[in-house]
Amino acid sequence: MTNKRITLSVDAEIYEKYKKYCDKKGLIISKQIENFMRNELKRWNRVMSKSISNSLSNLSLPIISEMLFPDGFELLPSVTEIFELEFAYYESKILSKEELIKRGAYFKSIDGIETVHSKICKETSKALFENRSKTTISYFMNGVYSTGYATHGLFPYRGKFHPQIIKALMNILGIKKDETVLDPMCGSGTLNVEASLIGVNSIGIDKNPFASFMSKVKLESLSLNLELLNEMSKNLKEISNEFLKTKQVKEKLLFSEDEESKIKRLILLAFLDSMGYARRTTKSITQLFPQVLHRYIKQVRSFLIISRKLNLKLGKGKIEFGDARDLSMIKDASVDGVITSPPYSFAIDYAENDKPQLEYLGFDVDKLKSEMIGLNGKTRKEKLQRYFNDMNRVMSEISRVLKAGKYAVIIIGSNDIQTGGVRLENKIKEFGSMHGLNLVREIRKPIKGIRNTMHEEFVLIFRKEA
Repeated sequence: MTNKRITLSVDAEIYEKYKKYCDKKGLIISKQIENFMRNELKRWNRVMSKSISNSLSNLSLPIISEMLFPDGFELLPSVTEIFELEFAYYESKILSKEELIKRGAYFKSIDGIETVHSKICKETSKALFENRSKTTISYFMNGVYSTGYATHGLFPYRGKFHPQIIKALMNILGIKKDETVLDPMCGSGTLNVEASLIGVNSIGIDKNPFASFMSKVKLESLSLNLELLNEMSKNLKEISNEFLKTKQVKEKLLFSEDEESKIKRLILLAFLDSMGYARRTTKSITQLFPQVLHRYIKQVRSFLIISRKLNLKLGKGKIEFGDARDLSMIKDASVDGVITSPPYSFAIDYAENDKPQLEYLGFDVDKLKSEMIGLNGKTRKEKLQRYFNDMNRVMSEISRVLKAGKYAVIIIGSNDIQTGGVRLENKIKEFGSMHGLNLVREIRKPIKGIRNTMHEEFVLIFRKEA
C-alpha cells in the first residue's frame, strides 16, 4: 500500500457542524484527525488575518464629498456634520453653479472660483480673535464659516440660529432675490442678516425689545456709511462716555434713522455687550467696553470693505417690536417664506438673561416676562399649556401671512427633563396640520452651544396648501 500526503482545506463552520454531528450520533473523531484539523484552522486564520491586513493597507475608500458632488465642488473645511452635508447636497441640486458661487452656504469654491460666502467669512471674522483667550479663539475659529462672519459675531446670543443653516434653507426653499421672508420671533436677527446678504428682503419681529434692538443694529450695520464710521471712530472715547455716565439711554437714539444715530447704536450695542461680559467676569464695564467696541468697529469696517469689493446688492430689511401671536401689521398671503425658531424658554429665561440690558433701555423686565411666550405659569403643566396655546396662535398667524404653495420652517428643540417628557416638536406638527401647513420634511440636527440643556433640535419644513 502506497502512502500519500494529502492537503485538506478546512472550513471552520463545516468543522464545527461535523463535530456536532459526530457528538449527536455517538461517533468518535480520531484524535489525530481532530488535532490536524485544529492546527489547519489556526494556520488558515493566520493566513486570512495577514491577507486582510494587506488588503486594508492598500484600501482605496472614496471620499464622501466626491460621491455626493460633481468634480470642482469644494466644500468649506468646517463642513463636518451629517446635516451640513445633507443641506449642501440639496443646495448643489437646486442652485446653478453661478448661484452657488453667489449665495451658496456650504461651498468654498465651484470650479476653482471662490464663493462669496467664503470671501466674506475670511475677511470679517478676523476681528473676533483679538485680545481673546485661547479657548475663546478656538471657539470662534470653529465658527469662522458658520457663525462669526458679517455682523453675526456682534453680541453672541444664547440659543441663536445657525446662520449657515438659514442661508441654506432659503436656497432650498427657493426664496428668490427681492422676495420677502419673515421671522416672527427674530431673536438676534440672524435670518434678517442672512437674507440681506443674498439680496432677499426680510421682516423681523420680536417681543423682547432688546432682541429687536440687537437685530436692528446687526442689520443696519451691514450698510453703514464707511467714511462716517471712520470719522466718528476718532472720537470714540467722547461718545462712549455718554453711555458710561448715564443709567438709561435716551429713547430718541433707539428710533432715529440718520446715519450718525445708526453708528451710535452700534456703539451702544457694544456697551450692552460689555455689560453682559461684566456679569461673567471680574472686570468692570469701564475696562471691557473699549476692547469690545474696538472689535465691533473693526468687524463692521471689514465687512463694509469686502461688501464694496464684492459689489453686494443687499436685500432690504425691517425689524419691528411686536408679537408673533398677532401679526396684524402684515397682510394675508403676503410673504414668500417663513423661517423661525420658538424661544427656548424651558432652557433659557431670556428676560432674566437680558435684564441689565433691558433695564438700561428703559423696559420693565417683570412686565415683559408676563407677556413673553414660554415664561408664564407657576407649575410645569401650566407653563406647557400656556406655551402650547401661544404656539397654536403663532402657527395660525404664520399660515395666514404665508402665500399659498410657499414654505414655513420651524426650528425647535426639546428638553425632556424640563418638559416632563413632552416633545415640543410633535405639538408644532399638530398645530401646523390644524392650520393648513403640511409637514413635508423633518431634519434632526445636534445643538451646539447649549448642550447642557438640549442636545438636538428639529428642522420642520411645512408647505401651505395651495
